[in-house]
Amino acid sequence: MTKARIFGGWRGAAGRLQAALFLLLPFLEVNGESAFRLDVPAGRLHVFGASLAIEEAFPVLAAALCVTFAFLLGTLLVGRAWCGWSCPQTVLSDLTSWVGSPLAPRSSGQSGRAGRRRLKRPVGLAWAALVSALFAAAFLWYFVPPAEFAARLAAGRLGPVLSWSWAGLGTLLLLDLAFLRQLFCATVCPYARLQGVLLDRHSLVVAYDSGRAADCVDCGACVRVCPTGIDIRNGLQMQCIACAACIDACQPIMGRLGRAPDLVGYFLGEPGAGLRASRLGRLLRPGALALFAAVGLSAVLLGTVVARRSVLGVEVHGMPAFAPRRAEDGAAVNALALELENRSRAKVTVSLSLEAGEGDGTLQVRPDRIELAPGERRQLNLLVSARHRAPGRARARLVAEVRSASHLLGRELAEVPFVVPESR
Repeated sequence: MTKARIFGGWRGAAGRLQAALFLLLPFLEVNGESAFRLDVPAGRLHVFGASLAIEEAFPVLAAALCVTFAFLLGTLLVGRAWCGWSCPQTVLSDLTSWVGSPLAPRSSGQSGRAGRRRLKRPVGLAWAALVSALFAAAFLWYFVPPAEFAARLAAGRLGPVLSWSWAGLGTLLLLDLAFLRQLFCATVCPYARLQGVLLDRHSLVVAYDSGRAADCVDCGACVRVCPTGIDIRNGLQMQCIACAACIDACQPIMGRLGRAPDLVGYFLGEPGAGLRASRLGRLLRPGALALFAAVGLSAVLLGTVVARRSVLGVEVHGMPAFAPRRAEDGAAVNALALELENRSRAKVTVSLSLEAGEGDGTLQVRPDRIELAPGERRQLNLLVSARHRAPGRARARLVAEVRSASHLLGRELAEVPFVVPESR
């Protein structure tokens, strides 16, 4: 690999790796379930073995906060590296580079090379159509397992929702890759508008060293290779996505002229700005420290939420249709509606018992043992009986012990509405 392609080669490899991860992640299974999938009909989010119900929004919120602060910190430290190296818009544009710019002039030559150039865009568009269809389908795999998607497609039973979603998303991707490409980054992307607020004088940027302007031979190579069509010599600009294409174009020319290679390069802050802080000082600046703290706190919050998350969801309600009554033996009997949810990815056994308040006698519950499949949610009726209780409302708590095989996974408590009627 030549030096002229050093950043382009690394960036291309990073893009291909990220594309492969996006395509292959839906095929990865943890405990028999997709590693990452939003099951809309069931209202559950599967995340690497954990299964979160829609009502469990707090872990998702904590994770979103952590990712957001980490993204802001990354922008402050390394500028728009996300745009140039990891953004799906950039990755897909690089994968379909044969498309080229739709506004590029066509050659009128008759040579074989000119003929190949005329064929490049139609071939590129066909390739972009295949890429768009594949990645649109892969996006849907995060909602429907790939095996189910393929089986339904082969049987012609994909359904209107998946069919229209696939067609619509694939068409949008194709139009984007055919006509917008990196122009999206320069004109539509809101992140480009925010970079002026997020960056500071010490952020990593791709820049032109204006102090060495005499070394520039005005070859225009940096302008010709720029995907957003800017001239890096005009200073930092909103449209720059930090892809380093201008660095790869400039360095070999400077090398052949025997001049220092970094006329255009990566710099911590604009070159020639007179910055005197050490690298450690630039890293430990107030804005970075504040974001480091925010990332750390949100990570602790996420870890705490995940660690304290229960493997069993329990809800208990009274049943108005079944009034409290006395049994033949004089025991007070109540009926309760119980809803259990197994939030783990293993089969569990739930043992139910009731704790009475002090002096409230002994409580019994039927059924007292329930098995739940992975991710199962079940509603059932409980009969609760008590002896030696005074009439009125009594204090009671439902105790649910969750076991998988012989291991105790957790113990949940829920207040139970229990009423003792008058004796007959």
